[in-house]
Amino acid sequence: MKPALATLLLALLPALATAGERAPKMILGWLETSQFMQSGMRIKTKLDPGARTSSMQATNIEPFTRDGEPWVRFDFTDEDLDSGAERTLRLEAPLVREVDIKRHGAPAVTRPVVAQEICLYHQIYRAEFSLADRGKFNYAILLGRSFLEHVALVDSSETFLSQPDCDGHTAVRNLVQ
Repeated sequence: MKPALATLLLALLPALATAGERAPKMILGWLETSQFMQSGMRIKTKLDPGARTSSMQATNIEPFTRDGEPWVRFDFTDEDLDSGAERTLRLEAPLVREVDIKRHGAPAVTRPVVAQEICLYHQIYRAEFSLADRGKFNYAILLGRSFLEHVALVDSSETFLSQPDCDGHTAVRNLVQ
């Protein structure tokens, strides 16, 4: 066996030993493309292990009740990567919970949390997102470590290592607690 191959195999042994204990993770860049399954809209998505909670752009947030259960209606606006045009979606989702977000130098705020299905690489995920007006930020979707810990390792020197391709996929990996 060549020395380089032997060294590589030895380096992989710890990972192979634990492979049966948990699903393998993708290596993704700090910026990737994801796709909303509900609308097919493809958008730039920031992967941020420094943020605990995933969040998404939301304005005109309106709580309401459907069949006795709390729901939320909101507008999501971002650039659709396929058309290059800004697009606004009016979305509705059951309220999963509310989360208190700590802010540096400002009081904490309470935000609604909803579940949405997104495609990242070749997998559909049902994940929780806190709703916030992210209009002053560069990216309308942020995937935090509560999502990433189950899915991917982030290479902070890379961007766009994957493209969403979930056409024909029906299996959804549920990350909603």
